[in-house]
Amino acid sequence: MEPVLKGILDKLPPWSFQVFAIVIAVGIVFYFVKTLYINKRFSDMIADVLSRDDRMNGYQEKIDALREKQEESEQKVQQTLSAIRNFESFLNTFNDLRLVKDPYLVLTESSFLLQRMLDMLAIDMKLKPGVHHRCGIWLYEDQMLTLRFSSAGFPKHYVGERTLHVDRSVAGRCYRKQAIVQIVDVTKDEDWERNVESKSPYKALLCLPLGNFGVLTIDGLEPFHEAGRAIGEIYAGLVISVLTEHTRSFDRWAMRAVGTGNIVENGYTDGEDVEA
Repeated sequence: MEPVLKGILDKLPPWSFQVFAIVIAVGIVFYFVKTLYINKRFSDMIADVLSRDDRMNGYQEKIDALREKQEESEQKVQQTLSAIRNFESFLNTFNDLRLVKDPYLVLTESSFLLQRMLDMLAIDMKLKPGVHHRCGIWLYEDQMLTLRFSSAGFPKHYVGERTLHVDRSVAGRCYRKQAIVQIVDVTKDEDWERNVESKSPYKALLCLPLGNFGVLTIDGLEPFHEAGRAIGEIYAGLVISVLTEHTRSFDRWAMRAVGTGNIVENGYTDGEDVEA
């Protein structure tokens, strides 16, 4: 075979080797071009797949965000419905209390009602498990707001002892302006003063004015949302009504006590008639 190929090559003209060289060069160029083209197509295909994956990941992130938002909305709806049911129960209790004639009984029962409302409000403010709130009713007297009623979360000795100055506290600003104050981080507020005795983890604060009576405060670990603020507002409205009835009952009870004292002082007994 080799002598045959050598004989053929010897008979070929000299220019044929140049043609063969050109053909081989063209073939090599064609091979590399085709290889590069195939590699480019493959690279484009990979890039397209990766791009689709990125888009899919983006879509999945959007879907997850929408699902999370939907779940949060559902939680807010459930929270609001639960709060309304509890509020309705307190409202019925208050309406029944207004029919009671004994001022001392109204005085004591209205205090119990305020305490139960605070305890339930701390629960109704929870949007999800594991979140804690504490609530307090601060009554105004002589430029000071004194904590008179509180839910769990406040030290027990605070009730009747813990005070806030109306000119140097966030609750005081709420009272002065008779406007709701909602703060994400109370430690950054200009009217906040650190209580050296407190190790409270609460930062979010919602203050609701109670007219001339004082302020309702709600402390939270996380910022309050619109539904939570609305729940606080409806509770604050009922607290004002209960405090109004509480004050009226105290006045009636005091007048009755004074009247009874005058009767005893004048020498009358329960069995004797008293002329007007």
